Amino acid sequence: MSRDTYGEQLDRLTGLLAVMSRDAAAAIRGASSALLQVDRDAAEAVLCGDALLDARRAEVEEMIPLLLARHQPVASDLRLVLCAMRIAGDLERMGDLAVHIAKIALMRHPVAVVPPLASAVLTTLAAAAARIADKAAVVLATRDSLDAMQLGLDDDEVDAAHASLLSLLVSAWPYGIEPAIDLALVGRYYERFADHAVNVARQVVYLVTGDIRL
Repeated sequence: MSRDTYGEQLDRLTGLLAVMSRDAAAAIRGASSALLQVDRDAAEAVLCGDALLDARRAEVEEMIPLLLARHQPVASDLRLVLCAMRIAGDLERMGDLAVHIAKIALMRHPVAVVPPLASAVLTTLAAAAARIADKAAVVLATRDSLDAMQLGLDDDEVDAAHASLLSLLVSAWPYGIEPAIDLALVGRYYERFADHAVNVARQVVYLVTGDIRL
């Protein structure tokens, strides 16, 4: 194959990752709307959109062996190909976690999952998760290793909001066991979502510098 074709394939690979990152950010926003606004349509849209994320991850996985076998990439190209599989996996998992949140909202619909006492902390948690997803998408597009390393601070914000939620659930919680279980799961899903976004940023650092610190 020509060198131009090789370059087009690398562009296709990076383009798929960029689209996946935007889809993952949209998924967590949709899941949060379903959860906080009792929006059934938003929840169903998240479930429908997950199939696209899965398909794009599959396309990435199909491209990588061909790139390695036909072109034997080196240096930064090789790092891109090696990182792409991991990044695609993290982004696909972020979509899955948004689906888990949307499914809880659907399961309880038309009853709100989030009672008034927990509204503020869940709003904070949802906003922090959306913010870190947006930043992961940006650093994936810009490959700015300094910005990527800052995602650890955003993850701290998600962890703090998650800890506040757990504290609320084990203190003077007046709503019973079932709502507490729902929110404990939701909090865990948001936390894991943010962890996967940080993993994406780690891969960007490695892609740019050859270092995996964050």
